[in-house]
Amino acid sequence: MGIIVGGYARISDVGELGDGRDGEEGVTRQKEDVHDLVKVRSLTLHRMYVDNDLSAFKRRVKRPDFDELVSDLETEIIDGIAAYNIDRVTRQPGQLERLIDIYERARRPMVFATTAGDYDLSTDDGRFNARLYVMIANKFSADAARRVARQKKAEALQGKPHRGVAPFGWMDGGEKAEPFEAELISKAHRDILNGKLLSEVHAEWVELEVRSRQTPPGRNITYTAVRYILTNPRLCGYRVYVPQAEREKRGRIDLSEFVLERSDGTPVIGEWEKICSPDEWRAVCDVLKSRAMKGRGRKKGTTVTKRLLTRLARCGECGGGMQSMMYTRGTVSFDRYGFFYACLKAAGGCGGVSRSGPPVEEHVEGLLLGHLRRMSKALRSGTSEINPALVKARVDLDQVKAEIAEARQLRESGEFPLKEFVREIKRLDDRRDVLEIEVATLNVSGLESSTTAAERIIREWGTYTTPMKRAAIERFIEAVVIKKQPRGGNHAFRSDLIDVIWK
Repeated sequence: MGIIVGGYARISDVGELGDGRDGEEGVTRQKEDVHDLVKVRSLTLHRMYVDNDLSAFKRRVKRPDFDELVSDLETEIIDGIAAYNIDRVTRQPGQLERLIDIYERARRPMVFATTAGDYDLSTDDGRFNARLYVMIANKFSADAARRVARQKKAEALQGKPHRGVAPFGWMDGGEKAEPFEAELISKAHRDILNGKLLSEVHAEWVELEVRSRQTPPGRNITYTAVRYILTNPRLCGYRVYVPQAEREKRGRIDLSEFVLERSDGTPVIGEWEKICSPDEWRAVCDVLKSRAMKGRGRKKGTTVTKRLLTRLARCGECGGGMQSMMYTRGTVSFDRYGFFYACLKAAGGCGGVSRSGPPVEEHVEGLLLGHLRRMSKALRSGTSEINPALVKARVDLDQVKAEIAEARQLRESGEFPLKEFVREIKRLDDRRDVLEIEVATLNVSGLESSTTAAERIIREWGTYTTPMKRAAIERFIEAVVIKKQPRGGNHAFRSDLIDVIWK
């Protein structure tokens, strides 16, 4: 019985070197060569270790069978390697050094056999030859990778689709939209722009057993994958090119940073069926970005606001914002209402006004739906359909931009102290970012007429989640003022103590 070896076979990922070869056929030939080699050398083959369509050049690529091969060498399950050539085993000098270390420390006969000759890694000459060959193979792969990268970028600038697995939303080939997946994306976009949380979209997709191309068998699609799909610039036709070095360095990336542009600054448009418009894609990205920002009315580190009127409810005594609080568990109020809105001294308020939450929310919902019905009727009679929220947001944005320009001029003239300027410019920049997102979102909403929007909200209100209802309320209501309840008498809900300030 000869030395026990592990046979290794590998073909680089298909098309890595631009030859379009079939990896399975190459692996089959290598297996045959390894079996012949083992027979000629009177070795004993433990088993074949095969990594098909996996690069030995790219550092971030995990090769499961290669890792098992190394582990079996370290644990003395096998005493050597048999392969077609050393570059099938590795093209990375670091990986070769790991193998050399195992061979140098071994206190048993070992072999590294290839069809081109053996490498005795226990001797200086053997190690030199192995290192030289791997360095040459590494240089060859690097040169080939640069050629392929140039070719791929040239094709990208022409708007040609990426070759490989079709992205979610498209059929094989990546040119024609896949109807079911495209509708899922379109519905998710509409829902997000109407206030639905990305976590709610993710939960819906999990319930529908939606799977991305990268979802492992037996696993659910991840939250990150859903976000990646819904913010892919490809949806609106923009061609993206991400250099391989960036992919290896950063892992999951923001594709919007890698949209290709022509010399005139316009995006390169791809040769495939679009799923949404550029305005809608940009608005969805902006909305998701804005929700990731820390805000009031939610727990730190979350994007979830549980209550309908958080940040909208205002104290009728001091004008301060009111927060939602839970009644004490086990009390009648807790069983009946659950929570209440209160003006808190600790939050800078007067502490003089509070009101049970559900009756206030139900009243505001009724007022909003009545307002929308009147709006729909008036608009159908020919009244202007300009969205007042959009007009106001644009005016506010122009005002903030003017204030930023004025602050910079005052700083340049020396009339604005540095510390005060830094504090003020940060406040204005933050306000500008929020308003730009609001304008982008309302611009997309504006593609739908006010009449249609009002009718849609009325029709779908019963299916809305709390975040979606909040978005609709914030579109039409500036604030909800809750006045102080008079002393004495019963404390039944009084609608006359609730004032709605409309936009």
